[in-house]
Amino acid sequence: MKLLLGIAMSVILFAPATANAVGCSQPLSNGPLPVATDCLYILRAAVELEFPDPECFAAPTGTLPIKATDALVCLNAVVGLPVDLNCPCGDVGGDDDNDGLPNGDDPCPSDPLNRCVGEVAVDADTGRPVRINGINPIDPNNACRGQRIDCNGDVWEADYNYNHQSAAFECDLADCTIGGIDAIFGCSDENTADIFRCEHFSAPEYGDVAYSFAIPNGSYVVNMLFANIYSGTTDIGDRVFDVAFEGAVGLDNVDPVAIAGASGVASVRSAIVEVVDGNGLQIEFLREVQNPTFSGLEVLAITN
Repeated sequence: MKLLLGIAMSVILFAPATANAVGCSQPLSNGPLPVATDCLYILRAAVELEFPDPECFAAPTGTLPIKATDALVCLNAVVGLPVDLNCPCGDVGGDDDNDGLPNGDDPCPSDPLNRCVGEVAVDADTGRPVRINGINPIDPNNACRGQRIDCNGDVWEADYNYNHQSAAFECDLADCTIGGIDAIFGCSDENTADIFRCEHFSAPEYGDVAYSFAIPNGSYVVNMLFANIYSGTTDIGDRVFDVAFEGAVGLDNVDPVAIAGASGVASVRSAIVEVVDGNGLQIEFLREVQNPTFSGLEVLAITN
């Protein structure tokens, strides 16, 4: 096991520029190449330090439960060696738009923001769209606070309907240029980058932060936007949390650095949520490692 970890760390430093696309060997990344962090995740899953859902995202040899040999298969792909895959999820295991929804469950598999499902939900109590720039709108120390209109012309409301605004934070990285925006929005500009340059996070002394929106019973896609902008959490595993919808965990073990592949890079994770109790939509951020945080959230009513 120590040897395997050593090999994995070497690959992080010296991985070549070409390899085969391997689908289910990419539990963290997306695109034509696996990366060494995928292999480290698979190894951690094999020793039960990670709990992938669905499990087959980290089982490229096609046999569950995940084993350390799955990590070796992933490493072979990273360095360009041929691998023979037998993914247990088949085509369902892919995530072409990297929104966290496998292709077979994704209503819009080529759009990370899933706009094909319908229009943004509206909170009945405030009359405001549930599309939020998650940063304290009255904190004068954060330049990216308040309403933003993104590069597609969509309005992201100033943060609202939270149980407490325990803390707001603006990027303190050496370079606060946000990458990855085009891959999510299909365009980029300063207003869109501002959504990711600040965050709403939950300090432990105040408890878990939660949101409540007065929307009718129905089916929804919830898009959560993330980017690590804090210099104290730049490595994988520095910040890990769950996001619960309607009392059940819908996004498990969210690690913004692992999802994006680096700090200062935008990412999106989506969940399909059913509201059935007549009490609107409840969203709660559950602490695991460090403070839960997010950049933006939106709720789309599934009508198409």
